[in-house]
This record gives sequence, structure tokens and C-alpha cells, in this order.
Amino acid sequence: MPPFLSDTRRSWLAMLVIAGGGLAAAGAIYQTASVRGEAARFPPPGVLVDVGGGRRLHLLCIGSGEPAVIFESSGFGSSVSSERARAEIGARARTCSYDRMGFGWSDPGPGVISAGVLAEDLHGLLQRAAVKPPYVLVPSSIGGLTVELFARRYPGEVAGLVFLDAVDSGVLELMYGIRGAEGLQQRLRQVVCALPLAARVGLVRLADPFKLRRDASDGAARGAALLYRPQPWGTLCAIQRGRHTTIEEFRAAPPLPPDVPLVVLSRERPTEILPPALPFDVTGIEPLWRVLQQQLSRRSSRGTWRIVPGSGHLIASSQPHAVAEEVLALVARSGPGR
Repeated sequence: MPPFLSDTRRSWLAMLVIAGGGLAAAGAIYQTASVRGEAARFPPPGVLVDVGGGRRLHLLCIGSGEPAVIFESSGFGSSVSSERARAEIGARARTCSYDRMGFGWSDPGPGVISAGVLAEDLHGLLQRAAVKPPYVLVPSSIGGLTVELFARRYPGEVAGLVFLDAVDSGVLELMYGIRGAEGLQQRLRQVVCALPLAARVGLVRLADPFKLRRDASDGAARGAALLYRPQPWGTLCAIQRGRHTTIEEFRAAPPLPPDVPLVVLSRERPTEILPPALPFDVTGIEPLWRVLQQQLSRRSSRGTWRIVPGSGHLIASSQPHAVAEEVLALVARSGPGR
């Protein structure tokens, strides 16, 4: 190979490296400036509670009364999700939501996170914030794992459960019992764990996977502020790393109390499951999903199941009044003296 070609290639490589480094630096500056401006524009609406280990979790409570209603958000949700449902419930009962570690206004957590870590975080948060048990726990989507383990470890602190199209340990066991599931999980982990770095240099913000930047509303801007940072993606990566520990924690935990009041609400249509930028067809899992949801409801002698008309996966967003009615009915049955 002629020497001048080799020199040319080295020159082009050096130029590409310099250009790539420059773009990464520009992206990091863009991301830092955006985060700084968003922090000033969207301060925490609730309180930051020290849960130990130098970490704080953000807690938002409205209303008064007993038992307290505790919302556990979906995988991409936060303390300000399900706003209309929380407002309706909060008019008649104390209603709290919070940001799990690394999400919303909460501090990030460790590099490996299991459902047990999240359940203990929630328990410690409620104790330190003096939110007295028992609780009506309302999980959405992946939040069902945290709430189920909480209910199994602290059954005396649970007045009732309202699962909103939420995952439970039965789904988890089935997922890992399917041939090829581990390989799929490994690929998913590789993708998810690459996103914190992408977020640091502004690539997630530019890609806008939730289509939030197309919306000029304050709610969409706040959503982008909360989701397009490295911390939420780092938490999702850490949860993926802790998946085997999560399975062992469920296997070691006591069973769900057999007579706990349990309401299982399922979606009517398979929407809002994934970000809009990931247009995967999930309709094929609907029959199995409904069977699993019915099985969840039968884990308690006081369990019920129904499909919420007009709802997508995030039922509290698509049908907030239906959720509020179910939660308030359970609160009424579980109130003082009941």
C-alpha cells in the first residue's frame, strides 16, 4: 500500500475522532444547560425525605384521612403521574405518590437494584415521612413488583391493593421460564444500559422517544425534564442488573396474604405500553396477559378482576375516574373501625 494512502487514512481517522469528540462535548454542554434550566423551571412539588445512606426520595401528598393511598408509578412514571386520579382521590383521602430512586426529583441509587431494594425504599420513606399505616397501595405496570413484595413483607401495613394493569411475580416467573428469555433480557440490558451515556451527551433529548418536545404544554416540558436525564435510564439499567436477585427475593418472601382486599384492573387496548418511538406490536400477548391478570386476582379470597372500558396500559391516565372510584370504594371498606 502506498505510504501516502496510509497517511491519508490516519488523517481522516484523526479528523473523525476530533469531530466525534467535539460533537460529544457540544452535546454534553447542551444537556447540562437544559437540565440546569429545567431544574429552575420545575422545582419539586413535594418534599425531599432522607431515607438514609445519603439519599433522598421525593414524596408528594395531598388530602387527609385514613387509610392513606400510596401510588406506585409505572416504569417511566413519576410522582406527578396519574394527576387527575390522584386529585379525585385526594379530595376524600390522603393520597401520596413518590419518585423511586433516580426518577423525578429523587436521588439516584446503587448500580444494582432489585424489587426488594425498591420495597424497602418505599417502606423507609413512609416511615420517615410519618405516613402511618395501613395503606391502600396502587401500582401501575412494573410498579406491581415493588408493591407485591411490600405487601408480602409487611402484610400488617396493607389495607388493600388496586393493581392497574400491573406486573406481578407470576408474570416474572413465566417470563424467565420461557426459552430464549434470558438472551432477550441480556439484549434489552445492553440497550438500556447504553442510554445513560447517550443521555449525558444529549442524544436521548434529541431523539425524543416519548415525543414530548413536539408538545408545547408545560406538562410535556416537565415530562422531558424528568425523563431525558441520565438518572432514570441508569435506574432502569440497575433494575435489569438486579433481575435475578428479584426472582430470588420473591421466592423467599411469604405468600401474599390470602384475604387481602385486592382489585385487579386490566387494560382494554394494548396502548401506552412502550414509548411512541418503539412501535412494537404487542397485541399477540393480550390473551395471555388477561389470563395472568385473572390469576393474580385469585391469589386473594377477596380479589376481583375486570377490564376497564376505554383504557390503555396506563389506566390512571386514560380512565382516571374509573381508578378513583375503585380506590375510594376500597378506602371506604378499609376505613377506621372497619
